[in-house]
Amino acid sequence: MLFKKRPDGTLIKGLHHFTRALPYMMPGRTESAIYFEQDFDITETLAYIDRNRGKTRFFQIFLCALARTIALRPDLNRFVSGYNYYQRNQILLNFIAKKELTDEGEEINVSVPFSPFDTLHTVKDRMERLIEKGRKSEDSDSDDLNVLLMKFPRVFLRFFFWMYRFLDFHNILPASLIKSDPTYVSTFITNVGSVGIDAPFHHNFEHGNCGIFIALGKYRKFRYIDEEGRLVTRDVVKVTFTYDDRIKDGIYCARSIDLLKKMVENPALLETPPALEDVDLKRLNLKHFPAEKAQELRAACLSPDGAEGVSP
Repeated sequence: MLFKKRPDGTLIKGLHHFTRALPYMMPGRTESAIYFEQDFDITETLAYIDRNRGKTRFFQIFLCALARTIALRPDLNRFVSGYNYYQRNQILLNFIAKKELTDEGEEINVSVPFSPFDTLHTVKDRMERLIEKGRKSEDSDSDDLNVLLMKFPRVFLRFFFWMYRFLDFHNILPASLIKSDPTYVSTFITNVGSVGIDAPFHHNFEHGNCGIFIALGKYRKFRYIDEEGRLVTRDVVKVTFTYDDRIKDGIYCARSIDLLKKMVENPALLETPPALEDVDLKRLNLKHFPAEKAQELRAACLSPDGAEGVSP
């Protein structure tokens, strides 16, 4: 590590010696991956969407709940780079959207920054703007770079990506490259249910520093016999997680998934911002949300024009 500072995170000190040793024992995200799946009961969620038709969608609810989970469980927003641990300085979620819903439709990466005080109202407006911008633009910054790179021979490409990893390892990769690269995010989400298939166990990327990959499946009916012998039908969706076990222990991750599940299944909880205090924002260490302004930022979300007031 040539430098301690990174444009996307802050070095974490004082970790337990065993935690610090994990990146040396498991240098890659593939060998440190834990795979987990869970069914979310979205019966009440779909009813909530029907009652608020046109105001929100399931994917927006899921992203808002995920961002809220990270805000309340800040250790999820860590990453490992150059054998060291960093606290990411943004809540940044990335997903893939199609410009057209056809087999040949071009896929675009959309990275959405979130406020720890986001609500369903603020998330909806920001997501729609960014998706629309991505669909209208010819190419993103990462696409432009890929188009340029693919014009060069293999020997140059191998050297380029070796140099890319070298600069990243030593914390001297330019901030512009990190910003345009969709694998330098808090979580990568794929909504394969939108095209009618169920959630796979997806790999994490060795490239970049994203340690959590989530896949959402299609809606399906789940039927069971309750204690009184009645046939009960519920709407469920399978959600799979690929989690870098070096970030935080399994118990912390499991409790975080339980929190995420609770909020997805009860979206009314996301209508108001969380009661984060100065100490909570200090642990999150987000560059656009200083700890000393916790109450001011939360109040902005509660105000009528707060949708724009606290956006990253």
